[in-house]
Amino acid sequence: MIAPRGLLSKLAPLLACLGLLGLWQVAALTLHSDSFPTAWQALREIPSILGDRESLINIAASLRRMAVGLSLAVIVAIPLGLMMGRSSGVASFFNPLLMVTYPVPKAALMPIIMLWLGVGDTSKTLVIFLGVSLPIIYHSFQGAKAVEEKMLWSGAAMGLSAAQRLVGRRQHPVQCAGYGTERYRVRDDHHHRRDGHHARRGL
Repeated sequence: MIAPRGLLSKLAPLLACLGLLGLWQVAALTLHSDSFPTAWQALREIPSILGDRESLINIAASLRRMAVGLSLAVIVAIPLGLMMGRSSGVASFFNPLLMVTYPVPKAALMPIIMLWLGVGDTSKTLVIFLGVSLPIIYHSFQGAKAVEEKMLWSGAAMGLSAAQRLVGRRQHPVQCAGYGTERYRVRDDHHHRRDGHHARRGL
């Protein structure tokens, strides 16, 4: 049987959504604005929106831009954050740039980007890329910086390559050590099987 406190913690997200919808409904009824529909009116329009072909095309285009921006951010931001955590020179070069651009709302850059690149998908994807990449760089940098240097030495002693140690630096130290230990054990078992096979052939 689930305790009342545990049940409340599981229902907390649902209750938060219902509370937000309730506040939306009250605010819309209070303002009486045609441009601010009630929550109930918005929810009733969802089936008609999902049944409209043009709306689905626009939703798919938005999801495509989000996927492209997120993918590019992951490809660029994670390696950059890991290199910043590993190299003080790289961190010294990129830190001032990130500290200047991080507090700026990325939506505020939209007019400037539209003047440079136009109003097409490129400008919108770039805004998504900028908004997503900076937090990823920051957390990758902090995660890589938090791992002790001796864990990298242990990984090198266990046969991990430089790329594997770079990625492993962002992982939990126990995971990195566990991966290296497991790799060493598998390699050692392989050598034992090969030696045993050669011994049987010699007999």
